[in-house]
Amino acid sequence: MYKKLPAYSLAIFCSLFLLMATAAQAANQPSGTGGYSIKDIQADLMDNSLLIMLKGDSAPAYTMYELFSPARLVVDIADASLAATINAEDILPANGFASIKVTTLAEQNPQITRFEITLAESHSYKVDRLENDLSIRLFPVDPAASPVPVDKTEKQAAVVKQEPAKAKAAQLPAQPDETPKAPAAVSDPTLDALIDSSESALTASTAQTGDNVTAAEAMQDSFEFSGYKATRISVDFYKIDLHNVFRLFRQISDINLVVDESVSGSLTLALNDVPWDFALDIILNLKNLKKEERHNTLVIYPAKMDFAWPERAADNLAFEADTEVIEQEALIIQQSTNQSAEIMQAKELLRRAKIEEDNDDIEDAAALYEKAFKLWPQNAKISNRLATIYLVTLRMNAKCLHFAKETLKIDKNNHQAALYAAIASANMEQIPQAMEYFAQSITGEPPLKEALISYAAFSEEKGQPEAALKLLNKYSENYSDTVDTMVAKARLLDTIGQTEKATEQYKALLYSGYQIVPGLKKYIRGRIAMKNDQIEQ
Repeated sequence: MYKKLPAYSLAIFCSLFLLMATAAQAANQPSGTGGYSIKDIQADLMDNSLLIMLKGDSAPAYTMYELFSPARLVVDIADASLAATINAEDILPANGFASIKVTTLAEQNPQITRFEITLAESHSYKVDRLENDLSIRLFPVDPAASPVPVDKTEKQAAVVKQEPAKAKAAQLPAQPDETPKAPAAVSDPTLDALIDSSESALTASTAQTGDNVTAAEAMQDSFEFSGYKATRISVDFYKIDLHNVFRLFRQISDINLVVDESVSGSLTLALNDVPWDFALDIILNLKNLKKEERHNTLVIYPAKMDFAWPERAADNLAFEADTEVIEQEALIIQQSTNQSAEIMQAKELLRRAKIEEDNDDIEDAAALYEKAFKLWPQNAKISNRLATIYLVTLRMNAKCLHFAKETLKIDKNNHQAALYAAIASANMEQIPQAMEYFAQSITGEPPLKEALISYAAFSEEKGQPEAALKLLNKYSENYSDTVDTMVAKARLLDTIGQTEKATEQYKALLYSGYQIVPGLKKYIRGRIAMKNDQIEQ
């Protein structure tokens, strides 16, 4: 059976848009002065997972980001030095998924010690700071694979939290086991890692005494004054899926939790010794979400949506029928029964197509979607789904163009369908038609991000740098610039002969704070230096 092809890019001219996802992410950087001396590096291999612990003498200031081809995790530590007893070539034990390279960037100010870890695609990573130490975890992406290794400090924290419960149980008389035991819950590595990190941070914070206790008591008073009196937690999330965060709150609070399926995204959040409902409110504000709570049940949904709790009569004997409600329910039932046999059959085909798609049987899924669309030709969602499958997964441009056109017949303002039609046309070298659909794809308010990027790349490829530059400027007006858009604009300015503006764009990129690959940074600095020499002459 046909399986999904890896969708590295929609087309040659879309590569710029896809590269936007590689923007570097900065880790939490504690304040402090002086160097960071790494006294020891411990690497523990457990099954198919690896835990690397950098033992230091002070809180490290570090930055982390990803590089690709091959996939690498880079951790840069400022003013760091390795103890003489550490052999950088023997840090990792023999394994089949990771290797490490340690270099010192003496020309940087401050000096940087770089740990570059080349990682197999089968594995992911998590970096945490534990007081003066830095923990780097490498673990399988597949949840069914080996669990994430946990360092000794976190294991001890978990034991300490369990000891009181065990002691209490030891004082009770033994009871016969009259009920069958429920099956053990399946472990979720991502959620387990979150809980481990939270317990470790909480243990570290509660171990402090003296002035810190006074500060904690003062903070507790302020929280209670604000109405936050729930269980306190310490969390350190880095690019964690929202649903895993909410599941952690569910486990901490023991409250029933319902999250709308349209809630998505990830976040980075580091909080120490705060009520869990305070942390939840922060996340809701950041992600533009709302909550409703009733009967020990918390419902979380997008702020733009409306939610109403289901109501029922308090006493069935005293229930009085509401004529308006009955009429509305009758109307709904009538509408349901009035649906044609074709639509009912189409819905069943859509259900089966979704199952095939989830199983990666894409060709079978597409065939079922096509049958459903023939039965339900007014449903633009079906035709747009087909356009997506044929463009991204099956790479069948003619089929994609056909179903994108069908979508536009139903909804002429479907800008996503117009973009699909443009890309498919461009791939088939139907240039005038591609330009027409690209123009249609950016007519929204605001225009689609990916449409602006793709149209700009297409225009540059077809020898229209001025048009590409206008599209990128329009992108900047509606969305914040990225490394890729800034580089593209500088390149286009060079192409049309506006060298000074191009140099200024490169200079803005250099001082923007974005992570820039070393080769590009060297080129920009050389260009600026050459420009300064010309001015002096």
